[in-house]
Amino acid sequence: KADPKKLKDPGVLDQSARYYHLTHDELIQLLLQREKELSKKEEHIQELENYIDQLLVRIMEQSPTLLQIPLGGETKTK
Repeated sequence: KADPKKLKDPGVLDQSARYYHLTHDELIQLLLQREKELSKKEEHIQELENYIDQLLVRIMEQSPTLLQIPLGGETKTK
């Protein structure tokens, strides 16, 4: 039977080594902080998605030709 310790990826062990010195309470505090940061990032992503959706709707209402692809397949060169 293979030793499970040898099967672990050394990169994962290196990443976790920076947390060995932390107490249980410090790890919980760090986890809560990371969850809060992640929540803020997810909220920001949602705001950006809503902004893009609103822009797309405005473009479709005001200048729908901007979204059309020419049928000839010709591209303009500068």
